[in-house]
Amino acid sequence: MLCALVITANAGLVAVTVTANDEAHTFYGRTVASPDGSWECLLVAPAQEYVFSDGSAVTDLILRMVDDPEVGIEFGVRANSSATTFSILSEVVVFAPMVNPTAYASAGVTLTDRTPTAGATITGLFAGGKTHQARYNGSSVFANLVSGFSIGSGSQTNSEEYGNAFSMITINDTLTSIESEFKFTLSGKDSASGTSNFVVVPEPSSIIALVGGLGSLLAFRRRRA
Repeated sequence: MLCALVITANAGLVAVTVTANDEAHTFYGRTVASPDGSWECLLVAPAQEYVFSDGSAVTDLILRMVDDPEVGIEFGVRANSSATTFSILSEVVVFAPMVNPTAYASAGVTLTDRTPTAGATITGLFAGGKTHQARYNGSSVFANLVSGFSIGSGSQTNSEEYGNAFSMITINDTLTSIESEFKFTLSGKDSASGTSNFVVVPEPSSIIALVGGLGSLLAFRRRRA
């Protein structure tokens, strides 16, 4: 499936891999500049949902990037007739080494009951029953966010953040990459949507040293499913 946005010169190819139960599909597209200076790609438009062989579906998918660096996912999914486990994994964002940077992450999940039988449940599959994970350097966990929850009817949105733009968290390590993933089990025939944001900022003493190497700050490489 191609990106639905206009392809621009020098735009980079990016991807998000979605797994429904044991079936994986990687969505590719080209980034385009947004008015706020970010880069984003619409991978699945709401009117062009992608349906897996078991009947589950991706109804909306956007990958968002900024040169801070930053990575974010916006998604919408629908379970098949039984409980469906989803993983929504962003492209790995690779950048020049940052020593002891500050960072923050946030995520929000909306659960919607779509069946005549009242009730819907989303079960987080990361530590502590969380639905979202922000990682750096491949496997180091920065934050697990948004606990799974249940509703009796209608829709409900839960959100959580770890630090923010005004109160960032110091990571005592050298970072070269970040990524974002949602992973959860959704009750049959119900739907879920969500957003995430993971931002890394160099410590002030590192900015001057990094300036000379930031001409190609973000190199996006495919992550194999």
